Amino acid sequence: MRIGGDNHPTIPVTTYPAGAPTIDVNIDFTRPDGPRTRPLLVEGKRLYVDEHYISEWSPVLRAWCIECPDRELILANVQYDHIMEMLECIHPTYKAIDDQSVHILLPLAYDYQMDGLLHRCECFLINHNIPFLEKVWIADRYKLNRLLVLCLREMRPNSKIDLSGSRYYALSDRVKVLLLERLHGAPAPEEIPEPPLDLETYQRATDLHFAAIRAKTGRVYYVNPYYVAAWSNVFQERIFHNSSTQSEEFFCPCSHEELKAFLMAIHPPQLRINEQNIGPILMAGCRMESPALLRKCAHILLQPQTQLSVFVRLSLLDRCFLHEMIPACLSMVQRPEHLIQMTQQSTYDCLSTRARASMMDRLSILLDKPGMQPHQCFRCKAHSTCSGVTWMCPQCKTYSSDANLLRNTAASSGTAQAASLQGIQGIQGIQGQQYGGGGAIQQQGGTIMTTSTTGVQGLR
Repeated sequence: MRIGGDNHPTIPVTTYPAGAPTIDVNIDFTRPDGPRTRPLLVEGKRLYVDEHYISEWSPVLRAWCIECPDRELILANVQYDHIMEMLECIHPTYKAIDDQSVHILLPLAYDYQMDGLLHRCECFLINHNIPFLEKVWIADRYKLNRLLVLCLREMRPNSKIDLSGSRYYALSDRVKVLLLERLHGAPAPEEIPEPPLDLETYQRATDLHFAAIRAKTGRVYYVNPYYVAAWSNVFQERIFHNSSTQSEEFFCPCSHEELKAFLMAIHPPQLRINEQNIGPILMAGCRMESPALLRKCAHILLQPQTQLSVFVRLSLLDRCFLHEMIPACLSMVQRPEHLIQMTQQSTYDCLSTRARASMMDRLSILLDKPGMQPHQCFRCKAHSTCSGVTWMCPQCKTYSSDANLLRNTAASSGTAQAASLQGIQGIQGIQGQQYGGGGAIQQQGGTIMTTSTTGVQGLR
């Protein structure tokens, strides 16, 4: 499956049966391909990389590439699987760091002076729950100053800390003094801002950043075009498939704000994508045809914990032609009246016909299945949505799966009131909708119950 229109970027998308569509970004490091021609020999096995790309991440590897321009690089005292893990983390495959890989990546990043990878590990550790002294030791061992400062700021005078373990004795004298002073009431150190802060290093030409990239507004930054090509199909086409490969200036189809966000997101230490900056990064990823950035942004937009309204997520996906992901986005809407409220947004008319049709599809599902909000099962504690409701009369113990049973009961007890559904009449059985004569649907834990004048009770 491919998404995009006739005049828009076309990005490959694979739909998995169990979830939403996802964008494929795969790299086979075991074979040379395109610019990845420099072999790394690890434990007798070869991995092929682009020397321009790894030079952006590691000054150590860059120096080796310059010293040995025509030979394979032999990486001693490291494991093959560990190097593969490192490559998948720093390349557009964008592999996430977890509680196991962080201990693999930290020594590699430290030895090869990969500040960008150290930063990614540091961000993971900041948000990961591990013992306090373990976190302090890691910050001290690998010079993660931002993590160390945050640990010191968490401390309070007279805090109880286990000072008998091996981690304490492995701390440097400098950190021991900081802990001592903090325990005795010294003020907390100032918090260190999270990098990257700006693009100052890309405002002048260097041996590594030798090509100019110009935004539509005229702003120029200097980059390594081979590195950018690894993240952008637009640059890949210009560099490897056009005859004008010797050009030292490239024009970018982005505004200055989008280009700045794009460069900060792909270059180490890679700007962390959040609700505040996802807009320009996603638009830049679309204009530059960057599957890796589109996948990363789409993953964030489809996370329930992301602090963005469903309408904002829908608008961003629609503007970037990620239409196959819109149904998964709209599945977060559980009440018909909320979907109707989305049609009253001031930017609703900016949505494409396909996005609005998807909204109607979601509305039809919500109206067809009353009381189907996700809930937690009393027995297994699983959080899921029922596929149907069985109604039971408490008097005669008669069971029925007829959805019209509740409608008929409510109609006999009074006139239905469809609150918050402007202009939609005759909708019955909506979760939480109040019926005349005391009829209502309520969801309590894993059980869906109805109360009305006839005393009909429905069980899940």
